Amino acid sequence: MSMLDNAVNSIRLGLEDFKAAEHDEARALSSIRNLTAGLLLLFKVKLQAMSPPGSNEALLKERVTPTLGTDGQTAWIGSGSKTVDVRSIITRLKGLGVEGVEWRLLETLTSIRNEVEHYHSTRPTSVLLETVANCFHLIQQFVPRYLEISPVSLLGGDIWTFLTEHEAFYGRERKTCLESLSHVLWPTDILVGAIEHLSCPQCKAKLMKASGNLELPSQTRFHCTRCEAISQFGDVVESMLVEKYFADLYIAATQGGESPLEPCDHCGRDSYVVEEQRCAICGDGMI
Repeated sequence: MSMLDNAVNSIRLGLEDFKAAEHDEARALSSIRNLTAGLLLLFKVKLQAMSPPGSNEALLKERVTPTLGTDGQTAWIGSGSKTVDVRSIITRLKGLGVEGVEWRLLETLTSIRNEVEHYHSTRPTSVLLETVANCFHLIQQFVPRYLEISPVSLLGGDIWTFLTEHEAFYGRERKTCLESLSHVLWPTDILVGAIEHLSCPQCKAKLMKASGNLELPSQTRFHCTRCEAISQFGDVVESMLVEKYFADLYIAATQGGESPLEPCDHCGRDSYVVEEQRCAICGDGMI
């Protein structure tokens, strides 16, 4: 079994414990142990992959010995079976250009893990679980970018959906998504004020990030963190408008009156915004 397989198994066990921990503090402590072990293994997978060939996984080992190669050049060779600790993992990965990871979350988790292992923890279960939940975010920050694997593929859809729905993870990821969407050059003021309503047309999660050419709507793509669906500009705009005007649309449909949205004669979508007198998708100004 590979180190990556061991990491996934530990994380899965940690999440099973997490789900049961509300009614069993022992499972909360087990969750801390297993999830910490799994996360550390994920980071070690990267160090293992980046170790030079023939170095006996030097970046992964606690002890590294300098040797002279046959060409007279100095080489660093890993020795012993003990691998790097948390501090060394962070230092080495930072030195190797791994950025955008909130290392303090890992430090907090390992600090609690050590407290649990060596002392009696006085922290209530709720605090332990909150700390674990905060560290879920490390998976999203590290795995896609540095292991080049989607979290869904790595952990499975059931586990990843649970993570994305968890309040602590959701809050962090939602903030990141809104920041991404704020950089899109939205063509109308209505859309600028409606980005909080943008959701995935496939799974309805409000966890969408923008990519591509953010200055040209037709070339902007929207990627869902939860289900990994990629949507086009027109698809997400329709969902934004329906969400934004949901109450008015409901009143118009049930009680009569003018609808805030009309079908656009040019593009055929229900995206003509009456108050702006233009289509939010194609920009056409005639109904």
